Amino acid sequence: MSGDLKKFVNSKFLRTVSLPLLKQLFARQPADHQGLDLAIFDKPDDEARQALTSFFMGPEDLLPRGLVADLHHIAELGTLHGMNLLQNRAALRGTEITPPLDTAGKPLPLDPKQFAILAFLRHRDIFDVVSDLMAREARSSLNEYVGLEEGVEPDLSREQCDKFELSAKEMFSRNYHGTHCRVGWYDDGPRTILVVNHGAPVTVQSVVEGEREDVISYRSLEQAVLEYNPGTGRLGIGGVPKARRADLAEFFAKHILHRPGFFAAEDSQDLYTLEPVEKTGFSFKVRHDFDPLIKNIEIVEVQIDRFDGTMPIDKAPIEASVVVKDFRGNALARVLEFSDRIGLGEGRHRIGHLTMRVVFRGERRDTAVTVKIKPPAYAIFKRQHFEQNILDLLRHNGFWRERQPGEVAAAAD
Repeated sequence: MSGDLKKFVNSKFLRTVSLPLLKQLFARQPADHQGLDLAIFDKPDDEARQALTSFFMGPEDLLPRGLVADLHHIAELGTLHGMNLLQNRAALRGTEITPPLDTAGKPLPLDPKQFAILAFLRHRDIFDVVSDLMAREARSSLNEYVGLEEGVEPDLSREQCDKFELSAKEMFSRNYHGTHCRVGWYDDGPRTILVVNHGAPVTVQSVVEGEREDVISYRSLEQAVLEYNPGTGRLGIGGVPKARRADLAEFFAKHILHRPGFFAAEDSQDLYTLEPVEKTGFSFKVRHDFDPLIKNIEIVEVQIDRFDGTMPIDKAPIEASVVVKDFRGNALARVLEFSDRIGLGEGRHRIGHLTMRVVFRGERRDTAVTVKIKPPAYAIFKRQHFEQNILDLLRHNGFWRERQPGEVAAAAD
């Protein structure tokens, strides 16, 4: 089995998992694709668990593809963090995820893995919501688009949401030849978050069973994430190839904002800049005195690009790049240790990307967040904590390009 599945279906899990729950998981598969005789679950406990251990310790290629897909999906939530999210989401809905009873009529103790299986089988709506939210947490890199103006509120009526989902489904069906598409819609303060669940392209794999060669095919589940903030007019998209991002952005603009072409301007992805660093030079320091939560900021990595000096800088190709790292926190100064002939600003050199380690004060311990700025379209960092602080930091230091609303720009022209 693959590493993550082996970690989930390990010997401890197979010794302790509720057999009725595991039987339900197998029973979800078509009768001719269950991989084993479900009568195994009617045997004495030790005999049943030994048979299951032998079954799962074999090659993953020989396991039922539907079962493998379910287990991979469940494993994502089979952690203490996932268990807490499932319980919290159930409480918000006025529901309790109750464990099955043992032979004495007492609730079985469930670890996070078993709890995730229980939620998957009996509270699928709650499971799907938490799976969506964890997919959003996992996305540290979003490809961003800025709209023509700020303050355009989304229309989240059922009719418009259905139109977006249908457009997304048709796109994935056309490109990946799969019909599954489910969109989760979530309100996160000023932002609207969409998680688009869809089937990946079919994977075809050769396998060996005994002396016989065979070919199997399967389609895994993938998740695209969209985040829209009307206050900034920005839409972030992650989890899909570049060619599909513009399509999803247009579907959102057309159906949810009623503004076709809202994210299609030539400068819609000109969002971040490192010009303040290039103007100041290698002595640049990141300001953070405006935020009492920030304890310290260190520049731990910088990429220097050298351009062809015979052409205008905005048209010249990159001749060479070098990445300089300094985990002491002064990568800019370290560049000069390699060469004193590198000049920023109007010279042949530009900064390709810059990576900071931002340390936030905590009651018990400090928290470090790594932020990578890669102009023109990327600010990459884990967004589940301190996101607004990081965005404010980018604004205060001039890394965030402020864009005029459409009406102001038109008037200026």
